[in-house]
Amino acid sequence: MSEPRPLGFWTAVLCGFGILHVAAVLVFGATSTQWFQASMGDDLLWIRLAIAWTTAQLTLALLSAVVLRGAARLPRGARGRARTIGLATTTGLHAVITTVSMGILLWAARVSIGHVLGGTIASLLFGLTHLAYSDLDLEWVPTLYHTATTLQSLSAAPIVILGISCWFLVPAPRRQRFWWVFDAALVVAFVAVSFAFPFSPADGDDASLLRAVIRMSVTTVFALRLCLRAVGPLLSAFERIGFRTMVAARHLRAKKTGFLAASGTLSILAVAVSSCMLVSVLSVMGGFRADLTKKILGNHAHIVVDRAFEEIDDWQPLLERTRQTEGVVAATPFLQVEVMVSSLSNRAGAILRGVDPETVSDVTDLAHNLTHGKLEHLRYPERILDSSIITTPAGPIDAMIQGAERTAARGLPAEAKEDAMPGLIVGQELARALRLVVGDRVTVVSPRGDLGPTGPIPKTRPFRIAGIFYSGMYEYDMKHAYIDLAVAQRFLRSEGRISGIEVKVEDVEHAPAMAALLTSTIGEDGLRVRDWKMMNQQLFGALALEKLAMFITLGIAVLIAGFSVFGTLTLLVQEKRKEVGILKAMGTPAGGVIRIFVIEGLMIGSAGGLMGLGLGFVLTFAAEHFGIRMNPEVYYIDKLPVHLDPTEFALVGAATVVVCLAATLFPAYQASRVRPVDALRYD
Repeated sequence: MSEPRPLGFWTAVLCGFGILHVAAVLVFGATSTQWFQASMGDDLLWIRLAIAWTTAQLTLALLSAVVLRGAARLPRGARGRARTIGLATTTGLHAVITTVSMGILLWAARVSIGHVLGGTIASLLFGLTHLAYSDLDLEWVPTLYHTATTLQSLSAAPIVILGISCWFLVPAPRRQRFWWVFDAALVVAFVAVSFAFPFSPADGDDASLLRAVIRMSVTTVFALRLCLRAVGPLLSAFERIGFRTMVAARHLRAKKTGFLAASGTLSILAVAVSSCMLVSVLSVMGGFRADLTKKILGNHAHIVVDRAFEEIDDWQPLLERTRQTEGVVAATPFLQVEVMVSSLSNRAGAILRGVDPETVSDVTDLAHNLTHGKLEHLRYPERILDSSIITTPAGPIDAMIQGAERTAARGLPAEAKEDAMPGLIVGQELARALRLVVGDRVTVVSPRGDLGPTGPIPKTRPFRIAGIFYSGMYEYDMKHAYIDLAVAQRFLRSEGRISGIEVKVEDVEHAPAMAALLTSTIGEDGLRVRDWKMMNQQLFGALALEKLAMFITLGIAVLIAGFSVFGTLTLLVQEKRKEVGILKAMGTPAGGVIRIFVIEGLMIGSAGGLMGLGLGFVLTFAAEHFGIRMNPEVYYIDKLPVHLDPTEFALVGAATVVVCLAATLFPAYQASRVRPVDALRYD
């Protein structure tokens, strides 16, 4: 009578369902902000979430109970009994813990006003314990939630490990039938979601987010399964290349001792995880650089033509020659000086820039960045108060400031056009610091004043706020202010002079070459032509240095993975000692033995590297399209910037393969020194 097996159909289902449940919890946790924000305004979506999670937890708990009951009936010492009991117990506890944690969050999303505070998990719990039930003592709820999430994270790893371990207890024919059914269903699902669902969700569309998450998940599982299916055919193809590759592929295919098989699997996982971490961090660093570059180029010109310590006279011919230069898209003059801006409640220093409202938008994104007011109000300041209600799109300024803006606009008295104060556009942070809205009156103090008996007397002039802009850069929004160029020349006593000319070129990456061309075209002494890279070289140099430091730091993880490959191949050499002796006895030279084990290490490193690059691509792609939300009040960005660079992926992949290849040299050299007599002595 054959030995009874602890695994039946329901235990196999529990293995797969438990692992998928852990993955679903991770995906839900990563997109929890969007789900909770949507559920607070949609009762039907909240009910669907509650039903879906309740059904999943009940299913997992029932499966765990059925499997635990069946495993407990097995005699002690039966193969796999302990693993099956451990899997059933862990998944049952995980279901209970997940029910508690998700129940608290769904309860908080239902009754709290966390959406006012941002819709994060912290705001949901705060709204639940302090606002929705202020008359009850619910301080224990956040503690219970954090305890449940901690236990949930601790139980996730044992579920995955025990699920994979128990899966191999299933008879091979059953496993094969299961995979054929699974693969067929996966192909159908992949084709369906490829035609029906988008990859990127639409902003503000919760249904689109759900469809995008489903497509991303199905596509990832399909790609992973396709790669696993391709392992066998690839090894068969390697066997047909030549003798050495055939032996290397056969070594990797051959059944090994349990410890060596586990060591080989961990080596591949170590290489995959280290390369995934490296490409993910480099993509985030590249995203910060790309985001910073975009903001700099949106608020600054590609090239600036000016003098070092003086202003430019007779600048109109210079402006025309600049515009006529091949490769120049637009050019605009500006006048710049540091001033003090004072309101009724506060004062702050600022950089005042006189610009031409008609051409400044051709060079920078000032008009696009305006969240309140209009750029044309600099040229026509009497229009600032023409409308009794100023309608503006919802921007970074909150609703309270918008309401105050409308109230101020309605209450201001009408002024004659000839007596209208000139307009001033300020940044969002400067407006908040001075408590300004469109239509408010401010006083600008310039150091370019008259000379009095006691020394220089600053010049002051009243301005009216014509607009508020948001550039995405805190320092820029806090320090910059714009007025009309003609007004600036009169106010700053610079009639007929400018500080410089801002230039926009066709190809921003060729700005240094265009700067050199402009230098030769202008042909005037004392003028300096600087491109955006030169003006921000310290900032971008610091970013490049930080990126290099992160590459070196995380590269150590790849080296550690190389040590894992080194240990695995050393054990493989010891296990295949007799096979190596036979090969050498048949005439295989030492160099051929070295090549065999180098090829094996190359296969292990390539497999781990490709797996890590694929996982890194999935993570960065999801972060780029779904977004990892960040608090804009703290970080001044609303989501984590990510930039996928194929060059960096190729560099990380090449570095991973090189490290793994270097780790194989010593074990391969050890294998080449095996003497056939010693290897075959005890056979």
